[in-house]
Amino acid sequence: MDDSDETTVHMVTDGFEVGMYGETPGLLPLTMWPLARPHWLSETGFRHPEEGDTAIRSSWMKKSMAISLATRGAHFHTGTRTCTNNRDERSLALSYPGSKTSTKISYDHIVEKDARDLPSWNGAIVTELPSWSCVSGKRPDGTFEVWWQGEDHPISPLQVMQWRGLDPTTALESHASLADAKLANIKNERLAT
Repeated sequence: MDDSDETTVHMVTDGFEVGMYGETPGLLPLTMWPLARPHWLSETGFRHPEEGDTAIRSSWMKKSMAISLATRGAHFHTGTRTCTNNRDERSLALSYPGSKTSTKISYDHIVEKDARDLPSWNGAIVTELPSWSCVSGKRPDGTFEVWWQGEDHPISPLQVMQWRGLDPTTALESHASLADAKLANIKNERLAT
């Protein structure tokens, strides 16, 4: 969308909302912020990290990005599942709950979510770091995001989470790198045709 006004983006998810639910790691390497160009983040509800912060609320960042993309014309199909993918016609048939039961959209490229079976991590938001070994980051609101594997559990967590991935300390960086690589592939395909 940054390169061409003629680009149409459709995001399809079985979740009923983008962001806010299903927290994933938001641990930041010190040199990683800003993660995206400023116009990719709306001002709605997202607290940017300040000096000394080493984590962000990843779900709120996703929500902020979705709001920004929607205001720029992206289409979000939430609570939706793909019924058929006709690769010859380059079209998807989508099924919706409720009164609008189906629709068909055309596409040039599909970028799919990684479906590998990855290790499971436990996560929590806490006001004090646990005494046992975990990876953690401090969020702008003063809470700590912690991730660990094993049977330990923090006392009185504000939120508990589960996530599948290789390493929560590099999750944001890995997602950003993967997105860049997928977009580069799409641009290269476009130039080749």
